[in-house]
This record gives sequence, C-alpha cells and structure tokens, in this order.
Amino acid sequence: MSGRVMVIGALAVCLLVAGCESPAQRFNKYGLEAYGNGNYRKALGAFEMAVENDPDTGDYYFNRGACYQALGQLERALTDYKMATKLNPGIVAAWEQMADCHIARGEPEMAVEILRKGCRANPYSARPFIAVANFYKGRGDLEQAEVWLAKAVVRDPQNAAAHREYGRLLLRLGKQEKGIEEFRKSLELEPVQPGLSGEVTELAPTGDQLPPPKPVTE
Repeated sequence: MSGRVMVIGALAVCLLVAGCESPAQRFNKYGLEAYGNGNYRKALGAFEMAVENDPDTGDYYFNRGACYQALGQLERALTDYKMATKLNPGIVAAWEQMADCHIARGEPEMAVEILRKGCRANPYSARPFIAVANFYKGRGDLEQAEVWLAKAVVRDPQNAAAHREYGRLLLRLGKQEKGIEEFRKSLELEPVQPGLSGEVTELAPTGDQLPPPKPVTE
C-alpha cells in the first residue's frame, strides 16, 4: 500500500467519527491543521480528498496549491491556483501566490500580469492593487508603485491599509504633506494604529492634532 493511500485511509477513519460537517469540510479542516504544523505531505493528502469530495469550491484548490508550492512543485501549484481563481476570483491570495510561483521560476513579467488580472477580477478591493504596487516596490520602481497605490485608495477608499501604504510610499518620494494626509485618512478609518499614530505625531507640525477617535458602535 502506498504512503498516499495509507494517509487517505487514516483520514477517512478520522472523518467517520468526526461529526456532522461535510466530508470536504472535514478534510479541509484536517489539512489546515497539518499544514499549520508544517506537515505538507499529510496536508496535501487531506486537501486532495477535500477537492475530490467537493470539486466546485475554490478554497480547496487554493489550499492544495499552497501545499504543492511548499513542496516545490510549482507547476501543480499554478494549476490549482488557476482553478481556485476560476471558481472564485475573489480569492486574492491565489493571484498573489501565482505571481510568487512565476517569480520563483524567473518569470517576473508573467507575475505582474497575473497580479493585474487579479485587479481586473477584483476592481473594488485594494488588496490586489497593493500587491501590484509591492511588486514594483520590490524592483525599485517607486513611480509605478505610486500609480498602483493611488488606484488602491480610489477603488477601495474605505481601506485603511491602502491609505497607510500609500502614505508611506509618498513619504519615501519626499511628498510629506500628502503622505501625512493619507496617514490621517487611514487613522480615521482605523483609529487604533499605535505605530502609525506615532509616525503622524512625529511628522505633523507642532499643534496639529490627530483626528478624534470614532465612537464604538455595537
């Protein structure tokens, strides 16, 4: 009996006594636990069974792809990430991980194209736009990074992280006044950011006050 069959057999026994969740959910839960413990091969077996039991859920393909990526099987990882985005384009992490795989394969142009596709698939989420900006920042192209962070705050103006990252880049570019303005917008959206509050206090002119915290609502 192969190692894979033995793992799957053991998983099946566990799931028979596990409870009322669907088999796919149970396999996925088991896989997440194994993955968190660094046991990628055991996690892979679990996610394979999750996909087999429910082939229409993108999360399971993403999780299996993460195992393949951790094991260095980038082609299989890319296949699973692609299927994940086909089933659920909103799995932004799948676009990001596909890009990482292409970078690992020495294909930066493919990586940035994948990230741009993620933006087109999620036009009102800041996260994929931030991912494109980070790609350009990593290559020292701060002008392009600025363009994409500007898009992030326009497309998702209620995203505190987008304003924060945009502000930090603006400071690197010497645009202090505009950077502080973005910091303030970030703090208005998410008042509890001690590190950022300190940065604004240090940068802002004497006597300039931070915006008051928003009331807590239930």
